[in-house]
Amino acid sequence: MSRVMNLYKQIFRYSSLFLIIFIMFAVVYNFTLNVSAQQTVISVSDPEGDDRGPGYYGYPVADVFKPGVFDITKFEVAVNATHVIFKVYFKNLGGNPWNGPNGFCLQYPQIYIRTTETGLLGRMDTIGLNIVLRPDYAWYYALLLAPGWDTEAVPVGQKAALYYSNGTIIVQDTKGFKVYADTAANAIVAVVPKSLLSDVDNINKWKIVVAVASYDGFGPMRVRPVGPTGGEWVVNGSAYATPDQAKKIATAIAKGVEPRVMDLLVYSPEYPNGITASQQYTWLDSYDPVKGLPAMIPYTPAYVTVTALATTTSYVTSIFTTTQLVTSVSTYTSVSISTTTTTVSVTEWTTAIVIGVILLIIGFAIGYFVRRK
Repeated sequence: MSRVMNLYKQIFRYSSLFLIIFIMFAVVYNFTLNVSAQQTVISVSDPEGDDRGPGYYGYPVADVFKPGVFDITKFEVAVNATHVIFKVYFKNLGGNPWNGPNGFCLQYPQIYIRTTETGLLGRMDTIGLNIVLRPDYAWYYALLLAPGWDTEAVPVGQKAALYYSNGTIIVQDTKGFKVYADTAANAIVAVVPKSLLSDVDNINKWKIVVAVASYDGFGPMRVRPVGPTGGEWVVNGSAYATPDQAKKIATAIAKGVEPRVMDLLVYSPEYPNGITASQQYTWLDSYDPVKGLPAMIPYTPAYVTVTALATTTSYVTSIFTTTQLVTSVSTYTSVSISTTTTTVSVTEWTTAIVIGVILLIIGFAIGYFVRRK
């Protein structure tokens, strides 16, 4: 009996040793997954210093809102064999003062995607931004990159989410969808399995709208509100406004159609090099507070006539009647593809469990053979 007990003790010692090594490896390296040989399909720069929404917004005055935290400088989409990687770069991430689980907490990037496919349901509304998309930019997928608290997807919870236009929601850390901050690059990154998207062979022909709002866990739809004159925790809607602009934004806030966007980037065959600060300001200033109409992105005068606004439990859907058809862009600008190597830190638990089981088996085997000797 004592020999059996000693055998079990030896086995336990060796298996425990390997288990401890495994746990240390997991904790220290967090199962860093090397996503190598990425192909950068889209890389678009955005003007610095245009983080003023429609041209006249200012930051809240609390100390955490450091200059540049809402200033998009670049947007990239890369692919590898299994994933599509979306990267939104900022002039300054501003640290992570409230310890968002995803490594950031000040910014709320939203990425709206329309692929080249036809016959799919497209949505023109946005989630909490108080802007609408032009009908030919109506989205099929929306990436809402939130800081990651709670267990439910934004805006109900505070987890990042991939929305489908049909209402399906994929919450981060499920189905291989990851969101994290690359602090060295001042970037917020979403890693999405190709299996969750479609038309991935035509990414350079997609239409993509990237908007950043100020994240507010207590704000409407998790977006920080805009005030006529701002405040410690409120975006200043008239920081750089003329008297007429100040009057316009105050009316818009009263009507609930003020754009809650600090910076904007658009990529498409129509805008292969992104947009200028002037275009951003014009588009975000296209709201009509008298008629109660939100700004349209991209903005084309006389493109549509808004006929109704319907409020649902979680977002505002704008119903449009087209008055002018826009010819689809048939000539696409070629986008150069470069190969880079990026390390994406994600926890690959399936691999972790398999390695753990293998190490336990090795530990048992070594303990058994050592004991036999």
